[in-house]
Amino acid sequence: MKRFILSTVLALFAGLVIAQQSYTLKQASMSISGTSSLHDWESDVTALTARGRMNFGTTLESISELLVTVKVRDIKSTKGSIMDNKTYEALKSDAHPNITYRLSRVKSITPSAKGFTVVTEGQLTIAGVTKTVDITAEGSRQSDGSVVFQGSKALKMTTFGITPPTAMMGTMKTGDDIKVNFKVTLAPAN
Repeated sequence: MKRFILSTVLALFAGLVIAQQSYTLKQASMSISGTSSLHDWESDVTALTARGRMNFGTTLESISELLVTVKVRDIKSTKGSIMDNKTYEALKSDAHPNITYRLSRVKSITPSAKGFTVVTEGQLTIAGVTKTVDITAEGSRQSDGSVVFQGSKALKMTTFGITPPTAMMGTMKTGDDIKVNFKVTLAPAN
């Protein structure tokens, strides 16, 4: 009886592992926005990497892996190199060149009119500080099998030990609140 139960459990686990499909980045757009004492600002993430493992039935059934990595120096401001350098300094890019989000678990997947809404919990590491954050994304599966996730996440710089940057001898100060907007498309890996 023990062998039968063990064989059944192993067969079910093997079926789950086989059903998981690997995905890699197809395309992405991401921006970070905030405020300052002079004007609102926005920086674009010009490159990132992402990979995941997901299982689909009629809709998304599970995500067993998701890793997104942004190189800090791939963040570029619409305000130019002075702001970029302030950003890199605030994010401690020399010591911590990457920002990462690693999925810990999926809290919920809910079908929607255009696809699904997924709520995840993961480890976000910025400037060497890791915090657990929830991210909600709207998702849809495309006719070519790729999956689009989009959403936004409000964060505070100080949560990650970041001192909001200043400029012009401290007369311009950025606000603590930032917002990350993202649209990431993952395609089935070959």
